Amino acid sequence: TVTPDEGCKLVENSLKVNGNPVQGNSFVMPYEDVVITARFTAEELELPYVDVEKSDWYYNAVYYNYSAKTMTGLDETHFGPASNLLRAQIAMILYRIHGEPDTAYKEIFPDVEDGEWYTDAILWADSAGIVTGYTDTGLFGPADKVTREKMAVMMYRYAKYLEYDTSKTDDLSSFSDAETVSGFAEEAMRWAVGNGIITGKNEGTVLDPQGNAMRSECAVIIQRFIETYEK
Repeated sequence: TVTPDEGCKLVENSLKVNGNPVQGNSFVMPYEDVVITARFTAEELELPYVDVEKSDWYYNAVYYNYSAKTMTGLDETHFGPASNLLRAQIAMILYRIHGEPDTAYKEIFPDVEDGEWYTDAILWADSAGIVTGYTDTGLFGPADKVTREKMAVMMYRYAKYLEYDTSKTDDLSSFSDAETVSGFAEEAMRWAVGNGIITGKNEGTVLDPQGNAMRSECAVIIQRFIETYEK
């Protein structure tokens, strides 16, 4: 029996044994050397989210993350595309992308207790230097919002952590609000723009670095990041 991997399906009538078509996906193995050929295609999943339509500009990115199991919904039926991205959420997304490595609990942040859904992700992200706590309070702030420039910094740090080539950058002069990018985020934003990971808002005219990143924007950025470095 020819069994496709999860997320794929056998193209109908594509299975052949020694060039002879086989109906269905099973056959009796002959007593001879054989050449088995088959074609597979990605099996389209049905998004469970009632707040994501195929016509939405972020649909493909949400679908990409859903199928890759890197970014899930706020609940089983809501993705929350216009909701603000939270620090615990971005830590969890990067943790999933990295394969959810085993992480022993350490009492590092007073507001990150053992056993929370985000605990392992936050401790891993902090140990990797990707999403760290606040130096002034010692807290992590799991429920705090993530600005667009801070997300660029987090993605840049993750690329550095993976030892990806981050030399490709671009200047920000084409954006009307380039001067509002914070000094700590300028290098990361130049990298994100240079690699097409962040393309700007309002038809690419503004970066809105201080604006809060929406979950839909996060889905797009994650897809672009992965596809950029999978080439």
